[in-house]
Amino acid sequence: MRGALRLLAPLAAWCAACLLAVPSTHAAPQQPSPPLRWGADPSGGAPFAFFDPDDPSRVIGFGVDIMEEVARRLGRTLELHRADWLALYDSLEAGRCDVLMNGFEVTEERAAVARFSVPYFAFGQQIVVRAGEAGAVRTLGDLAGRRVAVLNGSASVDVLREAGFDDARILQYDDSLAPYTEVALGRADAALAESIIAAYYAGADARLAIVGEPFAPGTYAAVTRAADAELGADIDRTLRAMQADGALGEILQRWGLWDDAQRALGTERGAPQETLAKARGEPSGMSSAAAAIAPAIAKGAGITVLLTIVAMPLATVAGLFLAIARLSPRAWLRRAAVAYITVVRGTPLLVQVFLAYFSLPPLGQWIYAVSPQFLQAALDPLGGAAFLTLPPLFVGAMCLAANYAAYEAEVHRAGLEAVPAVQWDAARALGLSRAQTLRHVVVPQGVRIALPAIVNDLNSLIKDSCLVSVIGVTDLLGVCLGIGKARFTVPEMLVIAAAVYLALSVAGDLLGARLERRLRARGFGTLEAHARGAHA
Repeated sequence: MRGALRLLAPLAAWCAACLLAVPSTHAAPQQPSPPLRWGADPSGGAPFAFFDPDDPSRVIGFGVDIMEEVARRLGRTLELHRADWLALYDSLEAGRCDVLMNGFEVTEERAAVARFSVPYFAFGQQIVVRAGEAGAVRTLGDLAGRRVAVLNGSASVDVLREAGFDDARILQYDDSLAPYTEVALGRADAALAESIIAAYYAGADARLAIVGEPFAPGTYAAVTRAADAELGADIDRTLRAMQADGALGEILQRWGLWDDAQRALGTERGAPQETLAKARGEPSGMSSAAAAIAPAIAKGAGITVLLTIVAMPLATVAGLFLAIARLSPRAWLRRAAVAYITVVRGTPLLVQVFLAYFSLPPLGQWIYAVSPQFLQAALDPLGGAAFLTLPPLFVGAMCLAANYAAYEAEVHRAGLEAVPAVQWDAARALGLSRAQTLRHVVVPQGVRIALPAIVNDLNSLIKDSCLVSVIGVTDLLGVCLGIGKARFTVPEMLVIAAAVYLALSVAGDLLGARLERRLRARGFGTLEAHARGAHA
């Protein structure tokens, strides 16, 4: 047993250090002018907010420039909160960010649950088809009965439904680039999106053609919580000032987005500006691509490794205790372990991540609100009402650990039950209690038997860690997709991601094989080994 502890001690120490290193807002003193927390999804979010093709460590876009100017005029620093586009509103309601500006169209449904600022950009819906079909399509009527790709959750979905398209013909995707890729590959007949998005993704693609004039006009606005009336008024006032003095017009010109429709919103054009090349998705040459993206990929791989080395040991240890509880003679303990395993294994990991990330903050706010004053005073050093608003990386690691603990429980149970009954009899003959038998004989042998299955689950966890990217954790897959969408090289970046995941999986296999050999060589868990340890 002591040999195993010597093997696991460095890993346990490393895991503890990783958990302590997870950034937390709890210990930070409240600033007189807190940062303006801005929610956006830079993965495929061009031209609003996206990774710089030449420097993926930076997020750029005309939305970034607008928010930086808004924050500067409010006397606050800007802090980007990353999340999946469809989860941004939930992040806002959970108090994880203060304002959203990421291409949110003003609609009656959204206005009923959130507060929109004054509009800052006017757009129209734009049809895109394959270049060879440009002459045959001019309006939505020409696409009747055909498949049209859109960004899910966007106003384009409502436009198509109002035009009589049934849901089977509306192909919805999770990012702005995918609809145009599907059209180019022939899996969709056309794409429909705001004119600003169509110009960015289809304007420079020779396989695609923008057809007809923009229609179904709409506007973008910043989104705040309905209860944050003061912040909403400050943003309205700032945006109006930027429209009047030409600052907003200058930003739009700089990104090649100015047109006469912006004048109807009261936006002055401002001084002429040169258009940024990056606004048209023109990254640097391939010769510098590796140097530009390698640090970002390495950082993303590091986050994946960190999630794994924190979550897997915790899951293994927790799973062992759950397995012992399942085999306990105490009925209440067995039922509790079975209930946990059944619930966790019966619900998707992605749902668990969303529940923990978005449900814990309002739960913490409710607990703080109903708590007596002395308990509130005790919670104040931990963040007050935000004491359960935990960092994304911490939430991701804990969800992975909690989910895999249920699976490791069954792996450990199989290992424990595989230990021959004669080992129990021999241990009792030596005068060992049940607890001592479990500790010195059964558990070590069960762990050794279960080790191949544990290593197999380690491989699965390495790959499942990519699910936490939906709450803004910049893991390997999230980084590769963001770079691929910014540089229009998604297939190439997915190959790179697959290669890195394969390397990490092979490393996990080698580590597991080495540990297994050492345990077998030392006779880990046998009565002979226990006797040698007792005499030592």
